[in-house]
Amino acid sequence: MAEYVNIRPDSFAEGGGLVDDFDGTISDARFVMTDYNGQSADMVPVARVVFDIDGEEVDPILYSVGGTGDFTPDETGMRLVKLKTKSTLTKSSKFGMFMASLIEVGFPLNRMDSENVSYLVGLRGHFLRKAVEYKGLKKKNERDSTVLLCSKIITLPGEGAAKGAAKSGKAKASADPELATAVTEIVQGIILEAGGEIAKKNLISALFKDDDLNALSDKKAALKLASDDGFLKGCKEWTYEDGILRIG
Repeated sequence: MAEYVNIRPDSFAEGGGLVDDFDGTISDARFVMTDYNGQSADMVPVARVVFDIDGEEVDPILYSVGGTGDFTPDETGMRLVKLKTKSTLTKSSKFGMFMASLIEVGFPLNRMDSENVSYLVGLRGHFLRKAVEYKGLKKKNERDSTVLLCSKIITLPGEGAAKGAAKSGKAKASADPELATAVTEIVQGIILEAGGEIAKKNLISALFKDDDLNALSDKKAALKLASDDGFLKGCKEWTYEDGILRIG
């Protein structure tokens, strides 16, 4: 039986052209594997958080959660599975810092799920970058040397649910048919290449490195569409259930 990782801040062990200084809403939060577009020699687990600013989603922010081989996302991308001895995050991880910042500005600890990260969706707040120093390590870029934290909570998740749902429905209805066709073909190819079945978390990781998707004129819109559960469930080319896409 899989052992899930505790992501509540009270359990943490001791142990960077980026958006900054804005009011925004978390529109998606999940765990994925990434090599930071080839900047890392290994695939590592991260928390992928998407912010909506003034009705537009910006490029996802990737928060480190642990070293190579410590954790892996579950099939839904909502939880982390323990691989070695670590059963919680460290306070020095980027996601650990982000979660701790929520507590500092008043997010109720009793409203935080100890394993599932989906409850963050809908949180609206003000977010600022903070410099991060690691003793003995020289960071190469702004992504490594800063972390985006919450400096103020405007509304907690669920308080603006109706408004958010209406916006989401409008976005789906206005999806470019040509883009939808292109994304469908790309996703279908990835599923077939994976043997006819793939978890959504692995699909998202594969899309970041897919040459066809990266060649599209609006890569951001394509990734957003491919991450939308409504889109995935509405395609007849595959079935989508419990975080798994299947063909055949």
